[in-house]
Amino acid sequence: MQLRPLTLDDKPIFDAYARRTCTFLSSYAFAPLYIWREHFQFYWTLLDDYFCVFAKQGDDYFMPILPLGISSCRRAPVIFRQQPRSKQPLNVVQEAYRFMLESNRNPHIARIENVPHEMLSFFEKNGFCTTLKETEYLYETETLGKLSGNRYKSKRHAYNAFVARYPSATLSPYCTADRDECFALYDTWHTARAAKCNDEIYRAMLDDSWCAHRIGIAHAEALRLIGRVVRINGRIKGYTFGYPLNADTFCVIFEVTELKIKGLAQFIFREFCKELMDTYRWLNAMDDSGLENLKRVKHSYHPVRLIPSMTFCGE
Repeated sequence: MQLRPLTLDDKPIFDAYARRTCTFLSSYAFAPLYIWREHFQFYWTLLDDYFCVFAKQGDDYFMPILPLGISSCRRAPVIFRQQPRSKQPLNVVQEAYRFMLESNRNPHIARIENVPHEMLSFFEKNGFCTTLKETEYLYETETLGKLSGNRYKSKRHAYNAFVARYPSATLSPYCTADRDECFALYDTWHTARAAKCNDEIYRAMLDDSWCAHRIGIAHAEALRLIGRVVRINGRIKGYTFGYPLNADTFCVIFEVTELKIKGLAQFIFREFCKELMDTYRWLNAMDDSGLENLKRVKHSYHPVRLIPSMTFCGE
């Protein structure tokens, strides 16, 4: 199997194959893979017109997503075809998995991550082990933009108090000239977060996300990320970025705000959703990274659906 390094130049072909795959999971887009390129080497190949992505971890490979072209969508066929294929999805998965086993020094690294829960029976009946990787949060974008009703009372209060306290606050599109100020804001946020927690795992996650934010922001235009910044008295105090997953769903990949400014997080999230709600019905706010505080915050916005993301490996 001949692998090619995954570069920014490959985004158009990745996107073409991603459009064949129907899922709410945020990983089935180019940006959420590419921003981790300082931690993994990404490669791709075509197996009978399925786009396969491999991530190299040290000397070993795993697949961060299913081969593009395999879908779990109930509203469409299992396979989206543009041309006849000689292999079924199972054959493609088995060939990709066999490559990982034959190439890896550590066979336990071989796995396929971010598989939709709807594919559970497909994999289990074909001899794969199953574990839950994480759970993503799906919301109705219009609901988040309006924050109507009693269950959003505290969110509206925080939003209104912020607007009253900071009348100069504005939400505006991110541009390249904002890059260094966004980097500086992340450094401030990182320091404040780390100071409040002694958990070494959480601190490591902060360090990892530092690289991801820098890559995403630095290449925002090429990655087609949509970014917004909040300015108070002319200074950037918050930023958020995201990308369309499909015609109906938008994913928020980054959100950072100055922690000492109360109501800013509610302000930037709501204002961004106001912009999005006429175009995208659904908003995926990604997972909670196993952090209880982040889990509480995401549940407090009342998701309409929790989306399990599975990992599969051979028995």
